[in-house]
Amino acid sequence: MALAIALSIWLVWFLRAFVVDLLLALIVAMVLDPAVKLLYKLGIKRSLGSAIVFILALAVFIGTLYLITRPLYNAGVKFSHQLPSLVNQAQTGTGQFGSLIKRFHIDSYVQANSSKLTNLLTSSSGTALGAARKVLSGVVSIITIFLLALFIEIEAPSLYRALTTLVGRSKRSSLVRVRERLVKAITGFVLGNVATSIIAGIVVYVTLLALGVPFAIVLAVWVALVDLLPLVGGLLAGVPTVLFAFLHSVTAGVITAVVFIVYQQIENHILSPLVMARAIRLNPLWVLIAVLVGAHLFGFIGALIGIPAAATIQVVGAEIIEVQQAKHEAENRESMQLTFDDQENEGN
Repeated sequence: MALAIALSIWLVWFLRAFVVDLLLALIVAMVLDPAVKLLYKLGIKRSLGSAIVFILALAVFIGTLYLITRPLYNAGVKFSHQLPSLVNQAQTGTGQFGSLIKRFHIDSYVQANSSKLTNLLTSSSGTALGAARKVLSGVVSIITIFLLALFIEIEAPSLYRALTTLVGRSKRSSLVRVRERLVKAITGFVLGNVATSIIAGIVVYVTLLALGVPFAIVLAVWVALVDLLPLVGGLLAGVPTVLFAFLHSVTAGVITAVVFIVYQQIENHILSPLVMARAIRLNPLWVLIAVLVGAHLFGFIGALIGIPAAATIQVVGAEIIEVQQAKHEAENRESMQLTFDDQENEGN
């Protein structure tokens, strides 16, 4: 048994990349399950309804990704065109970029490392090729996750029947409660977390655009992505954004910092507690531990799936405790009834 457990743990770790994709697919299937059930109630077969929902979800996701990455690509192309001029300004100390370097007294460092800046320009093609490969790999991974989620959703009834047979009819009610609680918790958390992140990105974009800070869309996308991490995402997203705004002007930096602080107070004390309370009901300490453990094991994706994993552990643990308590109470009632019957028989 010990050897089997050790081999199972090794196999899971060896296939950790696939395990992460499978967990993401399960989360996607849970989030889209209510829409599939709605189509099923309208008379559409589960397989066809699942295909329709998942194709629409994938199209929406890819369209959103395109709307996000298109401004990033345009900003990258614009920056690459401006990079030779910026390097020349840094070397000569002229222009807005050169004066900025002089203001922070790093012109001597730039002059001493001018050859490295030139090498950076010559190696930009290789970096772009590597970035293109990563983007292509990411697209393939996203399609794979959605396909896994689609087949999980189609085969969900069969899997559920097999699991019911495995655990036995006596535990079917517990299995139903666990499934319903998990779908509600994970769906509520994912949708609520995405909503708060989108709001954060919009607030930052409007602020930076009004202040005239360059690359506002890039910084807004950065904030929206990093803000997906509960508790720590706002700080990680805010520090570089505020520093970049300070490079533009002191006024822009101060206003951006104030906006970040105000929004984070609203998100941490109103929006996030509302999401957590209605969805997963996790203690903030356990939320932070789940994020840190997931990030340590699987990076950014691990930090995102850490909270659903913690919610799963909490739901299953709560169900086990409830079943044991109900069993204990039933045994106590039976014992009291036997004691009462014995006393009554002795009295007779």
